Amino acid sequence: MGALLALTITHTDLTVIAMIGIILLIGIVKKNAIMMIDFALAAERLEGKKRARRHFRGLPAALRPS
Repeated sequence: MGALLALTITHTDLTVIAMIGIILLIGIVKKNAIMMIDFALAAERLEGKKRARRHFRGLPAALRPS
């Protein structure tokens, strides 16, 4: 994981706070993946987009801050 690599490079201990941060980071990444899939499926249903097109169409909307 990149977070553990960053802790190693900066010579920072793996504390409870660091573990909480890593868990939060995993949750954010998971939520982003779910949102991308949701936007892609919605584009397929509503606009009849093919699989490759719906993934590229859903990505910018999923990455937009809400």
